[in-house]
Amino acid sequence: MDTLFLVLILSTALVLGNEFSVAAFIHPSLARAGHLRFLPAIQVFASLFGKIMPFWMGATFVLHLVLLVATWRWPSLRSLLLCLAAAMWLVIIVFSLVGPVPINERVKAWTVDKLPADWERQRRRWDAMNAIRVVMIAAAFLALVAAYKDCA
Repeated sequence: MDTLFLVLILSTALVLGNEFSVAAFIHPSLARAGHLRFLPAIQVFASLFGKIMPFWMGATFVLHLVLLVATWRWPSLRSLLLCLAAAMWLVIIVFSLVGPVPINERVKAWTVDKLPADWERQRRRWDAMNAIRVVMIAAAFLALVAAYKDCA
């Protein structure tokens, strides 16, 4: 089980690092460059992450469930923490599907010479929702690490 725990911790840490870097560094840097540079770059990220993240987040959630079933012992702090982490991943996925993902889909179709009137508001909304998602991923990560420490 240690191997599965460590694979899951690594996967979750990578998702967290990716989402954090987008929120803290990539989007703010691109936004300062102006929308003529921002849009093409962000469209590349939206297309790439639109292909990778559904699989990555879904697989992370499934691995949480596998680990939970494989290590289930009730009542135990570890099982409670893993339940919390798995539930957080379900919330993260649903939140992503109803919040940031639809905005990303719209962004991929925009053109620099014909942006929607509210394009800046939509990008700020995406940034705010991504910040919320980063906090949720961090909470799921902490619960997972605490569960690992509980069984160590």
